[in-house]
Amino acid sequence: MALMNYCPRCANPLTTKHDGGRDRQACPDESCGFIHFGDFSIGCSGVVLREEAGETKALLVQRGQNPFAGSWQLPGGYAEHDEPLSLAVEREVEEEANVIAKVRDVVAFRHSLAGTIGGPSTNIYMIFRLDLIEGEPRHDGVEIADAGFFSLAEMERMEAVQGLSRWGIEQALITNPGSGLSPDRRAPGAERPGWQLFGLEDIDPTVWRR
Repeated sequence: MALMNYCPRCANPLTTKHDGGRDRQACPDESCGFIHFGDFSIGCSGVVLREEAGETKALLVQRGQNPFAGSWQLPGGYAEHDEPLSLAVEREVEEEANVIAKVRDVVAFRHSLAGTIGGPSTNIYMIFRLDLIEGEPRHDGVEIADAGFFSLAEMERMEAVQGLSRWGIEQALITNPGSGLSPDRRAPGAERPGWQLFGLEDIDPTVWRR
């Protein structure tokens, strides 16, 4: 957990408080009530597939800057604190690759503790499956050095394809679209401002139900 020196709400020097079974940094002013539960971030990336000459290909971008300049990965980035996840990944795909796509479902996620992948935050990284709407891959030549659609066979011949990205693509290829966690606008509470609910739906009517 990253250490803070002062309360972000009232600027008092932080002390320690036992809460939730462990000692945590906290504001000594009980009227403030701030408790530091740690630093967290949410990353997202998108698997966008299309058919080319009977072959399924996935959208990849090549990093133009360090860390990992030159490596290939799914387009993606961090979700803003006030941004719905589905909009975040759609935004990142368009910003990095000039491709417009809409979220279908979540095919996988990774949870990493602070410091385990080089970052200071505990991170949830969501891999979405998106439906291609329009656009041809284009890159800015700075943050993104290249972009394109590639088959798994082509990825075998490319240098530095991120393993996590390839795994996410494989998850999308071996599952039916809509079989992952999908945005559910009919769920109770889905209409609340600032909420986005994801749920599962049977896409095969022969699936056994209790």
